[in-house]
Amino acid sequence: MMLQALLLASLATVALASICCAPQQWEGFKAVSSFDASGINRYLQGYSYDAINQRYAVSGNYTAAFLGTYKEVWDYGKGTGFRINSLTQTCETFAVTGRFPANCIPSDALELSPATFGFGKERLPSIPYQFNDTRGEFKNIVAYVSAKNCVPITTSTITQRPGGNVLNIECFNEILPGIKDLSVFDPPYYCRKTAKKVASTMNDNVLV
Repeated sequence: MMLQALLLASLATVALASICCAPQQWEGFKAVSSFDASGINRYLQGYSYDAINQRYAVSGNYTAAFLGTYKEVWDYGKGTGFRINSLTQTCETFAVTGRFPANCIPSDALELSPATFGFGKERLPSIPYQFNDTRGEFKNIVAYVSAKNCVPITTSTITQRPGGNVLNIECFNEILPGIKDLSVFDPPYYCRKTAKKVASTMNDNVLV
């Protein structure tokens, strides 16, 4: 997914060869719609992004089965991730490898026609970009970011898969700068007792 943001500042903290990057620390919500051959899935996620320390946390009704008790923490600095269910107080750990995903628009992105969201004095100027991500599965991405500071607004990603393509649409809202409580990245106490190691089954979030 993207600037899943709401595409992310790359390498250590700042992406190389990029048009623009979102703030290095921010929090907000993502409304996600995923379409594939099996049907449609929709969910809302809380998202905390910390490029300074190379980590992010996502929580909410990632699937209907978790009913808002689900949370994941991806810590690239420590090389460890946690998949947490607060209702059952269970925890899984997995290895986090590779490069911290970039909340940036790459330098080879194609700038599309400018667009404005809202009405009257409440208008928000944005710039849409189109680009491909060829790490792992091939993805074609269209990302709308604010014209002033590159904050993600909405993204659509088409992922090519042998069994059929997948379309993900993400809409970002209630984004605030900084991290209100850094403990959002800390695993709960019961992770030390109940954690079991599993392989990571989720793709890294890609760009905005």
